[in-house]
Amino acid sequence: MVQNGPSSLHVTETWTYALIGGIASLPFTVGSYWLSGMGSEISLNMVFFGGLVAGYLASAAATEPDVSHVGFRAGVIGGLPGLWLLVDLFVAAITWGSPLWFRFVAIPLLAVGFTIALLGFAGIVGFLGSKVGGWLATKTGGKRPAAVGN
Repeated sequence: MVQNGPSSLHVTETWTYALIGGIASLPFTVGSYWLSGMGSEISLNMVFFGGLVAGYLASAAATEPDVSHVGFRAGVIGGLPGLWLLVDLFVAAITWGSPLWFRFVAIPLLAVGFTIALLGFAGIVGFLGSKVGGWLATKTGGKRPAAVGN
C-alpha cells in the first residue's frame, strides 16, 4: 500500500546520521571559505570531520559493520557550500569572447559537470571520514558488542 502525506516523509537512520554530520560541517565549511577571502577555492577539511561524526554515530548505533554510505551522504550535504563557486563560473562566462549560442550551451554543461565533480569529491571525502569514524567507534567503545543470548 502506498502512503501519501506527512507520514510517508519518514527519515531513515542512515539519513538522520548523514544529516547530523553534514549539517554540522556546513557552518565550518562556509566559515573557512569566508576566511579564505571568498576566492576560487574551498576546503573540504570540515566535510571530512562531518563524515567522521556521521560514521561514528551510525557505527555506534548500527548492527551491521559497514556504514560508509552514511559518510558519502554527509559529505554531499557538507559540500553544498562549494556550489557558491558556480557564481565565479557565471561571472567568467559573461566575459568569454565566444558566440552567444556557444555560451548558452557551454555554461549549463560546465555547471552540471562542476556540480557532479564537486559533490562527488565531497562525498568521497565524507566516505573516508565515515570510515575513520566507524573505526573510532569500535576503538573507543562507542560500538558495543552484541550480547550472547539463548
